[in-house]
Amino acid sequence: MSRSLLLQLARLGDLIQSLPAISSLHSSFPDRPLDLVCAAPLASMAQLFSDIQRVYPWDGERWHSLANMDGGAPEPFVVAAEQYVDDCAFPRYSVAYNLNNHPRSVLASHVLSDQVVGAGDLGPLHPSLPPWVAYLRQVAGDRGANRIHLADAFCGVCGVNPPSVVPTIRATHVDLPNDLACMVDEGSWNGIGIVLGAGDRDRRVPLATWRQFIEVCIDQLPHGLCVLIGGPGEREAALALEDQLPPSYLSRLLNCVGRTSLPQLAHVLNRCQWVVGSDTGPLHLGVACGARAIGWYFSRARVHETGPYGVGHYVWQFRPGVNSKTLGAFDLNGSAPPPGSWPVQETLQLIQGQDESAHPSEWELWKSHRDVWGMFYMNGEQLDSAVAQRKNIWEQLSAPSANRDSTVGFRSHLTGCSS
Repeated sequence: MSRSLLLQLARLGDLIQSLPAISSLHSSFPDRPLDLVCAAPLASMAQLFSDIQRVYPWDGERWHSLANMDGGAPEPFVVAAEQYVDDCAFPRYSVAYNLNNHPRSVLASHVLSDQVVGAGDLGPLHPSLPPWVAYLRQVAGDRGANRIHLADAFCGVCGVNPPSVVPTIRATHVDLPNDLACMVDEGSWNGIGIVLGAGDRDRRVPLATWRQFIEVCIDQLPHGLCVLIGGPGEREAALALEDQLPPSYLSRLLNCVGRTSLPQLAHVLNRCQWVVGSDTGPLHLGVACGARAIGWYFSRARVHETGPYGVGHYVWQFRPGVNSKTLGAFDLNGSAPPPGSWPVQETLQLIQGQDESAHPSEWELWKSHRDVWGMFYMNGEQLDSAVAQRKNIWEQLSAPSANRDSTVGFRSHLTGCSS
């Protein structure tokens, strides 16, 4: 039986954003088992993906050390690399879907399969990019008015359409530490996951803002349970946040930061009704686990590419001191100035079902929708021209005659329109 392989070697958020492509590949080729190669620390999470049969962890640190052995001499590297691949015991694949335009992923896809779809499809050294990969690179460079969500673009890279049903993750038979289990499995709470940290420092919400948000949630939501989410690197911040809160609030606060594996975290998020945070992996994991999301997007995070995937999610998009029809001011390093205020009370009102409240200055509210072309976000009730262009972009980039060597054909869709 022929098998296929998906390669996604990026971080947690990108792995979760790959779920729609995985779902569509499984639906399109139900008789061809689909395996996954992902970063080794994420393999336990990928084991929860129902449409993936086997998960192979990619040890990036080991691979990097191989590339630098003996001063980078090619002969010992090739021998060691071949041994590494043999140790992983990969089968031979009929096709590999490569989502990463990076030499290690391009090379691995060709080593492991007879045919490559996606980045590097014409060979490891060929300079030409497939249309969808070129599109993603163009978006990363000039952003503009793109409205193709990253997760849907991953579908395009794989040659499939967005899925008809949003895929989800269920963590079953996962044991938690006793104190966490008692609170998480108590059915009387409405869990609100609060994603405390972020991989990029400029996407971290200040602790003082989280304290304010927790206090208004506990004061105004009688059955609300605030669940702190984060990795080991945020443990000190979580403890500092606990110290800043009045003692009476701590019975309504569950600190999971640095205390769960990824499957355990999925188990916790399966029991949350909402998840709130910046554009970071655990926010997208919460969405995949069934929670509704409210994103606070600032720095270079942009709702149209990486907003929470599904229907009924919200994103507050920071627009520093500019007209709402422009992208916003960025500094020389590509980052926007940090917000001076945060939509704390407005976020609580969304959780309470009050989505028509006045918006805070410098923030825009966007709500998620889906159609046959995938995800899109709207600011208000009217479709704009950029949303309407999605059909044309899909048809152009997916056509067999799509230009391999230029992005000129779709660049006009990325510039000159409102954001």
